[in-house]
Amino acid sequence: MNLKAGIGILGAVIAVALTATASADGPPDGNRYYSLPRDYQSEISVSEAYLAMEHSKDYKHAKGAKPVLIDVRSLREYASGHPEDAYNVPYPHVVGKNDQEKSTLYWEVYRIVNGNVDTPIMTLCRTGHRSVLAGNILANPGAYGIVGPKFTNVRNIWEGFVGQPKYAFKTGSDEIELLPDGPYQLDLNNDGEINSDTADVYQETTDANPDKDGWRNFAGLPWTTHIKKPLAYERDPNWYSMLNLTPVQ
Repeated sequence: MNLKAGIGILGAVIAVALTATASADGPPDGNRYYSLPRDYQSEISVSEAYLAMEHSKDYKHAKGAKPVLIDVRSLREYASGHPEDAYNVPYPHVVGKNDQEKSTLYWEVYRIVNGNVDTPIMTLCRTGHRSVLAGNILANPGAYGIVGPKFTNVRNIWEGFVGQPKYAFKTGSDEIELLPDGPYQLDLNNDGEINSDTADVYQETTDANPDKDGWRNFAGLPWTTHIKKPLAYERDPNWYSMLNLTPVQ
């Protein structure tokens, strides 16, 4: 299915893409295989997130606020490719290991939305793990010692930018179908093999894999390596030029 056809089919969900609410019994655990608690509103697919960015003029909630996509991956990952118009607010890794403060993430997003905590926020990372952590901080800052209002409309992009493999499940069961040599992983691009991660922008970052279901891979949504000043971390593209990444020839 081409992108235009996909957008046409998915267009019917635009009106509800960012307005789903948790059940009366409370939200379930976090997405995918991580089993993390969830304080943010709900999950959102990469396709819905893309439509939200493309059709933001169609959203009438949050006093007309445009949906904001927050890419919480490190500077290196963001420089290697990111959704167009995505802000980079790294968490928990900026350039090292766990070198970002929770409060810094919170107040930077607060600044981006000019204090309008009803703004639809979509969090994104590589596979949908760090974005859960970031979403929880925004939705429940008090739990992390942050004195600030809760963001009321936070959704996690569950596939992530790179994505994860998909597996077959037994009919009528939540049990993964097992073969003699392990679980049955789906060949998403139907090339007869299970592909491995490769580097196609910088040698240090292996983000390309057509058998992973993320934004840039199987979903095939638009992305860029261009660093825009308003979207860059600390609004300074020079941060990224100092990474000394090695371009793929």
